[in-house]
Amino acid sequence: MRTRTLQVMLIEDNDDHAELVAAALEVNNLVGNVIRFADAESGLDYLIGETRAKRKTENPLPDLILLDLMLPGMSGMEMLKILKQQPRTKSIPVIVLTTSSLDSKIDKAYELGANSYIAKPIGHQDFVIKLAELNMFWSVTAELPRPVDEESNTSKESLF
Repeated sequence: MRTRTLQVMLIEDNDDHAELVAAALEVNNLVGNVIRFADAESGLDYLIGETRAKRKTENPLPDLILLDLMLPGMSGMEMLKILKQQPRTKSIPVIVLTTSSLDSKIDKAYELGANSYIAKPIGHQDFVIKLAELNMFWSVTAELPRPVDEESNTSKESLF
């Protein structure tokens, strides 16, 4: 069984949820780094901000993005739409991790290009189990795309 260490970007405004996500992802020792942003704007600035040279050297692409929908300012849905329209970020798997299990939100997230939608369980233990399963799937089972270098339009290894 082949495993890889994931570099994860977490977009989550709730500090308690963010700590729980980071701790649960590290349980299986398959996550190398979790970088967290409390709002969509700062996450987008990191990924596709104005300074192209800075992005390439200081802000390498994550292997996976965990995205809450209920964020201050720009919503997670708006961020998802932008991510999937940008050449630099469109192939990064985005997993919506949110409290809503409304069919309309699930349908909209997939329509905008989400790779998975997970409703956060209420119980702590159930939440930890779901995140461990997510971690195992993306670390062991799934084949991840390699980030694309914008200038040469070729794949590059993750730099995280």
